Amino acid sequence: MIDAWPDEGVEGLGACPVCASPDRTLLFEGLTDDIFRAAPGTWNLHSCARCGTGYLDPRPTAGSIHLAYRGYHTHEEPRQQPASELRGLRLAQRLLANGYKNWRFGTNLEPSSRWGAIIAFLLPVQRAILDRQFRHLPAPVLNGRVLDIGFGDAGFMENARAMGWQVVGTDFDPQVVESARRRGFQVHLGTIDEVDGPFEVITMSHVIEHVHDPVSVLRACHRLLAPGGILWLETPNIKAAGLRRFGRHWRGLEPPRHLVLFNRKSLECALAKTGYVQIRDLPQPSPVHGMYVMSARLRDGGDPYAPGHLPILLRVEMALAKLFEWIWKPRREFLAVAARKAL
Repeated sequence: MIDAWPDEGVEGLGACPVCASPDRTLLFEGLTDDIFRAAPGTWNLHSCARCGTGYLDPRPTAGSIHLAYRGYHTHEEPRQQPASELRGLRLAQRLLANGYKNWRFGTNLEPSSRWGAIIAFLLPVQRAILDRQFRHLPAPVLNGRVLDIGFGDAGFMENARAMGWQVVGTDFDPQVVESARRRGFQVHLGTIDEVDGPFEVITMSHVIEHVHDPVSVLRACHRLLAPGGILWLETPNIKAAGLRRFGRHWRGLEPPRHLVLFNRKSLECALAKTGYVQIRDLPQPSPVHGMYVMSARLRDGGDPYAPGHLPILLRVEMALAKLFEWIWKPRREFLAVAARKAL
């Protein structure tokens, strides 16, 4: 780790990267990378007075941002434990989950149980988790294509391929690109400028907050979509209740990798002005547990990913936060939306 961010690798904005308004307030000053401890320097987060978007200013340049991603979690290749090693409840969970996925998404996962489709409807929280793994994909059309931008560990691409979609991915990390190519995926190193459309579905899971010009990325996705195509997007919510609770220690800030943080209104405005229609919220499993646990550990100066005992007060707080999130959706920890390109 270097001691300080290079001076030539920092740029100032002076205005909101979403709506271009120069009016703003300072939310947090002197933020540091306490999560992965990979990025040096201190960073200031501002809130746009017009649209409410949060953004770093100054921030790393496009040419230096790679310094913040050494040791990043997507470098790890996922491994699912084989069913032959599972016993008891864990084996039953795998059977039922595969049964639901086969019924809902047309996969052929084994081992499976047909009871999974019935049980899942009795357990809405578990059903939401499984639907989220497939990002609410519709049934594939003939020669239908899906683009995953910033695919990371390629877990979603595995699911989309299992459904029968033709899957393409982009990522700027050469390590994960090489890993995906070994697994037979058509992936590109770099931005979506390397990709040719059209696509029936484009997904971005916790990607838009990492890009320097999110409006241009949304516009480029619109260009790549087929008429009637769907953009699926999930990102941290700058208006989340967890930010009010934990302040500068909220896990969703992640400076300096998170450059832009939307709220529900600013995200819809950005989508509408780049040509999208039928913008709607998606059902999602609540991320409160993970976000609150990691934020509490960051507040206490610990490793957010380390296992450990959860205090009873934190457990109670998380239960109340989940209820609050269900009642007041604009305060969810994450925004999850789908939007269409007009026919």
